[in-house]
Amino acid sequence: MRKSKKYVLIAGFGLFVGALFSPGIVFKPDARANPKAGECAFAVQDNVMCDSFSFGGFGMTRCERVEVKTSGKTFVDKRKILDYCQGWDTPVASAEYGYRILLMGFLGVFVGVFAWFANPLMVVALLLSKFKKRLASTIFSIFSIALGLQSYALKAVPFNESTMDSRNLHFVDHLDRGFYLWMASLVVFSAYCFLIIKTQDGVD
Repeated sequence: MRKSKKYVLIAGFGLFVGALFSPGIVFKPDARANPKAGECAFAVQDNVMCDSFSFGGFGMTRCERVEVKTSGKTFVDKRKILDYCQGWDTPVASAEYGYRILLMGFLGVFVGVFAWFANPLMVVALLLSKFKKRLASTIFSIFSIALGLQSYALKAVPFNESTMDSRNLHFVDHLDRGFYLWMASLVVFSAYCFLIIKTQDGVD
């Protein structure tokens, strides 16, 4: 029994780590998710010139509205910018990976989704199992799984924290493998709590 408990715990952590590096949420195609949108939306306007442009790199993009070219000032060739920015407003699908969801998922409370809190609940369940709090450990682990399933209620998340207005929402297409790996880890951790309880009841 001791070995099986160890293997179950390792499996749970393995599944959780796998979830962190897998896409958990896939969003519907949206032009705002286009990787060129932030860089190009302003720069492609007719009366905008740029004195630096990163072209998708790590440089700086500086653009300003001008009626005529400022005397003595050098601007990036507008044609090069337009060629690079082709398709900047094409809707693209995007995904949120598990590590990002772990860091920011608590913000789900603002859209009525509390699934992220399944993580601390399961930590509490594991700790309680170690301290022989059998009933409490079981309740917390089961509640953690139930709370994790509330992820299915997630319909949209804001692009940024500036507003919860519907025009700022990024709509969910489906939950991806990272979510299912995470849920599997919760189930396995719950099984570990059960095995601990069995051991405490004298089954070894």
